[in-house]
Amino acid sequence: MKMNASAHRFRGRDFVPTISHRLLLEKLDRGYAKLAKVDQRLLPLSHESVPEPTVYFDGKPASVLSISSEFKLGEDAQSEKFSVVQWMTEFVSGLYGPFRMSKLITDEGGLKYFASDVRTILRKVGLAHPIAQLMAGAGLTMSKTVGDGAVYTIILGGKILERCRELMLKGLSVSTILDGLLDALNQSLCMLERMSIDVSSQREKMLMLIMNTSVMNRLPEHVRHKFANILNKVVEIVGIDELASVDVDKVVDIKAVESGSLDDSIVLDGVAVFKEMAHPDMPKRIEAVKVAVLKDELRVHEKIGRQLNYSLELGDGELKKLSDSKNAYVSSLVKKIKDLNVGFVVVEKGVTPIAIEQLARAGIAAIYGLPHPEVELIVRAVNALPTKTTLLEDSDLGWAGIVEEVDFNGKKAVLIHKCRKPKSVTVLLRGVTNLLQSDVERSLKHSLPIFSLVRECCKVVYGGGAFEIELSLHLKEYAENIPDKRQLVVKAVADAFEDVVSVLSTNLGQDSVEVLSKLRSEHKSGKADACVSSEGGVASAKDLGLYELSAVKQQAIKTAFELAYTILRIDGIITGRKLSESEYYYVKRIKGTSPERLRELKKEYGLETLE
Repeated sequence: MKMNASAHRFRGRDFVPTISHRLLLEKLDRGYAKLAKVDQRLLPLSHESVPEPTVYFDGKPASVLSISSEFKLGEDAQSEKFSVVQWMTEFVSGLYGPFRMSKLITDEGGLKYFASDVRTILRKVGLAHPIAQLMAGAGLTMSKTVGDGAVYTIILGGKILERCRELMLKGLSVSTILDGLLDALNQSLCMLERMSIDVSSQREKMLMLIMNTSVMNRLPEHVRHKFANILNKVVEIVGIDELASVDVDKVVDIKAVESGSLDDSIVLDGVAVFKEMAHPDMPKRIEAVKVAVLKDELRVHEKIGRQLNYSLELGDGELKKLSDSKNAYVSSLVKKIKDLNVGFVVVEKGVTPIAIEQLARAGIAAIYGLPHPEVELIVRAVNALPTKTTLLEDSDLGWAGIVEEVDFNGKKAVLIHKCRKPKSVTVLLRGVTNLLQSDVERSLKHSLPIFSLVRECCKVVYGGGAFEIELSLHLKEYAENIPDKRQLVVKAVADAFEDVVSVLSTNLGQDSVEVLSKLRSEHKSGKADACVSSEGGVASAKDLGLYELSAVKQQAIKTAFELAYTILRIDGIITGRKLSESEYYYVKRIKGTSPERLRELKKEYGLETLE
């Protein structure tokens, strides 16, 4: 049935709502009134969504924490915490010992890393859990400060926490465990000092033994002998005093070349620079040459100052006179270099083409445009004094036995070597597998801080697990005299040190229970140097030359105990949820258009008066 407009007006005018209709209309009116009072900015747009709140009280949302955060307390937090600790301990256990394994990592960007160096692994693996990041941070700190002991620190800290977890399940309070840990730490450090052997009289010999123990274990087994000889040659060329006196990065430079194999790696008693001679006509090989290192430009300065604006008006023929004067100035600089019988010039900054041609005609080789660290390495190698060209004197020159340009499969390099008493050397790594070559390069670079520790503290302890077993027996003996529950904690720490030795023997393919039994028996009989042998069974660390720096061991023990102490004091884990794309856009818009932000923008642009 069709209705006309008058019928509609009639029905609307004469409509008498029922009670239910009236209640519905009142609710709608109240809803529109509330909506009018709401800040329209808070309403989501079509491509946005409002993040869910943390909790609800009486059906109303309340964000106690950041929106959608997840938090765990009590036993849930403890269970998750110790599960992560156990996972991290097992994750790095394969990297401990002489037969350490490697990890093949593909990061979020798709880059692949072949690494046996724990420092690289922890940085590239992308740990998400805060407990795992805390343990990784402890290992990275060890690697950066002392160059060794990162894996040992994480394993020892993890084993201590696992033993403490057992005590917590038995009803021991966290406060008692923390007191016991401090007591065990003090005893461990005292025992370390007592067991340390002063080797100041034979520093170089002990350094090489320590390097063989800590550094060589990071390298593939088939090239360990080669790199042991390389490190021996580095110490022979530079000397232990020079290695320990300054930053090692200024003494030892490591460069990689994709050609040959790792067995072809060499040590240069000088510097390698991935550059080619500045001109094709320059000599490619020079012997017994004077070297000048110039820290300025071999050209006329084009800029007079950052803030100085100037103009130059030239008449007819004056432009040619200006150009001739510039060329004459450059020629005078080149003449000064020739008069000093310089055969090789290193220019940190730029060189004009005219100077390059004149140097080439004079039979002088040159390279330019080098980063400052490489210039410093050249200066230390040739024993030159970097100076400006106008101030160059004969006493500023250095000397190199050979300067030559070489080609490594299409990659040009200038080798400056055979120097007299060089203070810097270059380890030239070669190899066809880029992943393996990079792993070796990182392992060597991360181990260099060990050299500087020799000067600070030339004391060692027996390696191969001998120190840990001796310390464990001492802690158990000390615990017998503690009258309270801290006795259980000290014994647990002693068992944790034995667990580290158990990991070592397992990685060597041995029965850890049998090895630990033999080691306890040997140490109780007075053989403090009894250690785990890589060939099987138990041997003498002194006979095998297994030593570790006391400074590294001390720092590792302190860091491991601090790690355990910190994690034990955690009673809750709060994790923020990553917002979805729509939620992210909503939060970003709300922050950007908040009243506080709008007031800041108005104040910044001077619009306060327009409010």
